[in-house]
Amino acid sequence: MRAARQIQSPGLSGRHLGNTYSFASVIFLLAAAGLVVGLKNYLKLPGWAGPADTIYAAHSSAQNLDVKKGMASTLAAFVTASGGGSVGQYGPLVHFGASVGVLFRRFLDNRFAQDIFIGCGVAASISAGFNAPIAGVIFAHEAILRHFSLRAIAPIFVASISADTFDQLLFPSTDATFVLTQAVPEMASIVPIFIILGPLLSLVAILFMRSLRFTAKLAAAYPYSKTNLPFIAAFICGVVGIFVPEILGIGVGTVNELIAGNYALGMVIVLLVAKLTMTALCIGFGLFGGVFSPALFIGVATGSVAAAALHMAGITDVDQVLMISAMAAVAASVIGAPISTVMIVLELTGSYEYAVAAMIAVIISSLVTHRLFGLSFFDRQLLDRGIDMTQGREAILLGQTPVTQCKMAEYVSVTDSTTGRDAYAQMSAARQMEAYAFDSQGRFSGKLDLFGAQEAGDNPIADKLDVEPIVLIETDSLQKAMGIAANFVGESIPIVDESKQRLVGVVTEGDLFHAVLDMQTNVRRIERA
Repeated sequence: MRAARQIQSPGLSGRHLGNTYSFASVIFLLAAAGLVVGLKNYLKLPGWAGPADTIYAAHSSAQNLDVKKGMASTLAAFVTASGGGSVGQYGPLVHFGASVGVLFRRFLDNRFAQDIFIGCGVAASISAGFNAPIAGVIFAHEAILRHFSLRAIAPIFVASISADTFDQLLFPSTDATFVLTQAVPEMASIVPIFIILGPLLSLVAILFMRSLRFTAKLAAAYPYSKTNLPFIAAFICGVVGIFVPEILGIGVGTVNELIAGNYALGMVIVLLVAKLTMTALCIGFGLFGGVFSPALFIGVATGSVAAAALHMAGITDVDQVLMISAMAAVAASVIGAPISTVMIVLELTGSYEYAVAAMIAVIISSLVTHRLFGLSFFDRQLLDRGIDMTQGREAILLGQTPVTQCKMAEYVSVTDSTTGRDAYAQMSAARQMEAYAFDSQGRFSGKLDLFGAQEAGDNPIADKLDVEPIVLIETDSLQKAMGIAANFVGESIPIVDESKQRLVGVVTEGDLFHAVLDMQTNVRRIERA
């Protein structure tokens, strides 16, 4: 039996050459685009929020999640998917969970840091969304927090188990999401297949992610009103959906039909190409949604094509394990969470053997993707914003902490008209090798060392000043300050305002090192406690 076709509505369908085509997809998607655009304009949002924002907020002390934006993004994704958009729901669900976690933190004791509340919300969302409490815990640590610590594990476990308990209570279900009828062959017979297939699955995942980035660039370069873009995507996706309705929405039913082998090879290729392009178009052009469900669809379709190729070589008993493993490999490469994806396979299929088989394809695909593209699609989104997650939590915090938060050092203050003798006396009394000079209006004019004061003697020091010393701007981060200090020779570094006319304070190299060491200690406490 083929996947459920879209609903045939009176007045929204027609016949051509004996086939019935429904135009409902165009109408519903245009209506969804109108609701999404209206919601964005009504709330005056600059854009939607997703897992990339969740990851950044979990690693940042300065970045707080916008709860209103998070809730609105979830609603927009729900509207898009309900209208038939070729998008997923789990990415927005992850951000929704994080937003709820941050919202709870506002009303509860703040004994736990923001990242733990975010981890609890993410774990709960995955647990309830996939009926996968173990995967929820692992995903929160692997993909979002990116560290394991006792202080985080306990509350995240509680949140994940609680979400799964309430989900089973309110929506009881004992059926596995994916229906499997084939036994897993001996590992020795499928390992060579996965070793060859793994890099190919990585290339499919990279193609998918690059397509998402390409359509986003097209949207950014669109010369007319950006409000038109969701409607353009809705119309094109709706028209494609008239002929290939299987690619509309989340597509779990179609995935099961693919796993069951109910599509011919030609149709599978059509589904693969249509799903990949329409998902990229919808998300890139502003019909907001997730990328995880489409990645599952694309992975299964790719596995189905690979299975057909193996059939031609006489290998016929690996179809379903190939599709499930391909599904896991593409999804893991897109979201950057190989362990979590294997656990999701285990909990969605209820099969330990399928999960073990999927591990091979997942790890090979993830390694190749990491080398050629990056850890995940979300990390690349953050990198486009100038946030490099590969540097770790410490580098992010150093980049967010202004140098003015360092302990300021004492310094000798003189004027341009001060004689060298007087300046020397002040520096000697303060046991300082340098002084900072100001003009009659209090503007910073330069730096004077002890030898310059000696040379000036009874003359004003103005001619002996270093008028272009190495300086820090008050908005510079600790990370940038450390880079500047690496090439600095002297007693202290002045911190000045943007116009470089006012001295904010001075710091020594020791002050900078102490600030960095304190931050490293805090990061170790967060990640290892």
